[in-house]
Amino acid sequence: MFILLYLTIAVAKFTRVTFPVNDIRDNIYFLQKYGVDLGKGTFSFRARLTKPYDEQTDDFVYFRFHIFTDDYWPMQKRESKCTNKRSLGTYQEREKLPLNGNWSNLKEKKINLYYRDKIYIVATSDCDGELAKVEGYQIEIEITSLNNGSHFSCEDNGIQKLYGIQIICSILIGAYCIIKGKDDLFIKYVMRVLLIDIIAEVLFLLHYTVYSYNGVGIYFFDLLGSICNNASQLLFAFLFVALSQGWTITKQELNTVQFFPFISMVVIYQSIIMIIIKYFDGSEDKYHNFYGIGGWLLMLSKIGLTFLYAIGIYNLSKQVKQKQFIFLIAIVGILYQIHYPVVVFISEVFVVPYWKNRVITMTTILVSHLCMVFCAFICTTKSTAYFQLKNQSQTII
Repeated sequence: MFILLYLTIAVAKFTRVTFPVNDIRDNIYFLQKYGVDLGKGTFSFRARLTKPYDEQTDDFVYFRFHIFTDDYWPMQKRESKCTNKRSLGTYQEREKLPLNGNWSNLKEKKINLYYRDKIYIVATSDCDGELAKVEGYQIEIEITSLNNGSHFSCEDNGIQKLYGIQIICSILIGAYCIIKGKDDLFIKYVMRVLLIDIIAEVLFLLHYTVYSYNGVGIYFFDLLGSICNNASQLLFAFLFVALSQGWTITKQELNTVQFFPFISMVVIYQSIIMIIIKYFDGSEDKYHNFYGIGGWLLMLSKIGLTFLYAIGIYNLSKQVKQKQFIFLIAIVGILYQIHYPVVVFISEVFVVPYWKNRVITMTTILVSHLCMVFCAFICTTKSTAYFQLKNQSQTII
């Protein structure tokens, strides 16, 4: 199951930003973040007034375009003077902004990288009051960023292949479940989770395939894929919680009346948090999906599910004699529930910015699919303690 990539931290792209002139007066204004691999990064930009100052004039004012590296961007925030902030940029361009509402000349900056990947922050400023004449107007800027000719930033390079591999792995796990355990109740629910997950992966694959051509992708596919992905993660988490409550082990049926309000509340809560993260949290300081207040709230909900699962396992251990089996499902279930916060914490402390998202994404994919394989194995292998307990209890749902 894929961690929600829909927060696309530094996705290479075509970006259009509109902002009031007043917002950049004596200020460095963030426009875009973009990661470049070893090789060549290309940044193209142009700007215009959204409403002409004078349609008949050929006059102009100057605006500035900056590119900061990921190590100098935090440093400029600590400076008090706008000119000092501006001086920390790797690249600066002073360009004419037509007052008649036409686009400025298209400018292009190529940056060569030889020793490590870098995250570049694109910004603008008006430290010298050069835009005072159009104060009260709005400026529209278009930025096209390429990473060695690709629209994908260094964090997401090769993401299409990754989704393709995910889809194949999910289909193989699903095929195994159908062949070996189609009559098992728990497996039936796992297959539903897999189906939702495959739908999400296909939607993401289509979105990023289009994205590779235009730097924009298909917004609806991205959004719908995110919803399906969130749903599959939560359903799989709740399957573990239900298992810890003795479902298919000591109980004949799952108390859906008891679980449904809780599940609905968590689904709504996490969906709201994800929307906040994707569409409302600022992205200039983000290097992964769980940065900021929204990310920490999401982590809190996952930690809460971990505690709920642990309590259920503790109570279940008092009812079941096979302690080794209880220990095994406790380890796997807690690993699935808690690996998000643990990996995010490790990435924050030990991983360089341009690798954070890769580490979190790859670890999540690996852990989630291993947990899927574990569930398929214990439910379809007759020698496992789960299989024996299930038959002894003669669970009927």
